[in-house]
Amino acid sequence: MTTPPTSNRDEGNPSSNPVVLDDFEVAHTAITRAIRAINNEERGGDGAEFVTHVLATVAANLGSSYAVIQARSGSWEADVVGRMLSSTVGCDDEFLMTYRTEPVEIIASSTYELDELSIYETYEASLAHIRQTLFGDRWTPARDQLTDDELEQIEDVEIALIDLEDSDAAEYEQRFAATVAARWEQLRTEDPLGYPTELSVTVHFVTASDTRGRTDGWGSDLASRLYQHARENTLLPGSDTLPDWSPGFVDTLLVDGHWPHLRIPELAHYSVPAATSKEN
Repeated sequence: MTTPPTSNRDEGNPSSNPVVLDDFEVAHTAITRAIRAINNEERGGDGAEFVTHVLATVAANLGSSYAVIQARSGSWEADVVGRMLSSTVGCDDEFLMTYRTEPVEIIASSTYELDELSIYETYEASLAHIRQTLFGDRWTPARDQLTDDELEQIEDVEIALIDLEDSDAAEYEQRFAATVAARWEQLRTEDPLGYPTELSVTVHFVTASDTRGRTDGWGSDLASRLYQHARENTLLPGSDTLPDWSPGFVDTLLVDGHWPHLRIPELAHYSVPAATSKEN
């Protein structure tokens, strides 16, 4: 049996704070008012249709029919609701997006994506190569064998590479968003009935540490599918290559000459090691 939730009322002190209605109360009050108006011929449609469309809209805004029942998908209530949704939005949610009222938001992190590809190792490889070129065996993490001028020199190199990292991350975000937009336009062109023109898709970027709400690429909902497509098809800054999550990808980038410092005019003269590798 489903137990309706209670409202957030302070029964002992009714004058304390304004009553904040529980979501259940808001929902059943709105639906009751609408169906009462339908029955009184004050609005069109019928009660069953209204309830079905409300449920389909909820499923669409959540991203899938399954999202409505996932908390207890084996219950008899879930079975009834699932069959009702299938008859409305299709067995495979093929008409789901026609009921959506919220924008589709994709939340991603350029830092996370580039780190997953080990791209930051290429900047480290450039820095290690320049340190070796400038100081040879005198380079140590403590930097205690360098002169003041040499310390300033290597700090300038580090700053230049950090600036390039930031610039590349910003460019990746622009490319990622453009890839999402292109794929979204393609889907709407191929299936105009399934993806209405008023439905919008946005891409929002967060820091790598902000994992709340980041889009899950393993889902079957539209946001997940667009995210995964962009993740696999966004060309990487600096190399214009497609992502590759295999272990040797960084080495391949360096062997192919995609050393980050070569894209910085004041550092390009350091060239690359004779035996190109990410470890020097």
